[in-house]
Amino acid sequence: MSASARSRSVALVLSLVPGWGHVYWGREAQGLGLFTLFALAGFALLNGLFIYIGSARSLVIALSSVLLLASIVGSWIDILRATSPGRLKALEAERDKALREGTVAYLRGDLKAAIDLFEGCVRRDPGDVEALFRLGAVCSRSGESRAAQAWLRRARKQDLDEKWAWEVERELERLKKAAGAAPAPGESHARKQPERSPA
Repeated sequence: MSASARSRSVALVLSLVPGWGHVYWGREAQGLGLFTLFALAGFALLNGLFIYIGSARSLVIALSSVLLLASIVGSWIDILRATSPGRLKALEAERDKALREGTVAYLRGDLKAAIDLFEGCVRRDPGDVEALFRLGAVCSRSGESRAAQAWLRRARKQDLDEKWAWEVERELERLKKAAGAAPAPGESHARKQPERSPA
């Protein structure tokens, strides 16, 4: 799911549990880290309040309380910043520019530059279906069939509205046919079947 398809309100409500809003927003690693910190701090606080009776009990309670509060406040502040309309507008402008430049680089035959630009889009938004599709298509043209399949399958998974379904399936089918037409290891190029002209 791309950022444009996500709801800021939903992200903020989910962030009542630190990390859940980040996971919803496509920032899985950061969200899981925040939730882990929150869970560990909560466990330590409960342990200090109701189980642990050692000499460091007050220190355990104080430190776990600080960490628990920090995870909650930090999660909210970060998700507010990440979902602010101004930030989203700037990110959208950067994304559109990168897609344009990547397409131009592809048309000029600079496949490496195109891949770098499309990968930048995916790093900023892992659910950007168009960037995932374009990245898969360029990897396919550059001979990186495994990477192409991985990107295209991610695009298919993220394409909940199936807006790119036809293009993704066409590219996957093209890769499948290309793999079937490739000569087996050790087979001479002379035995390779000639390519068929499109019907």
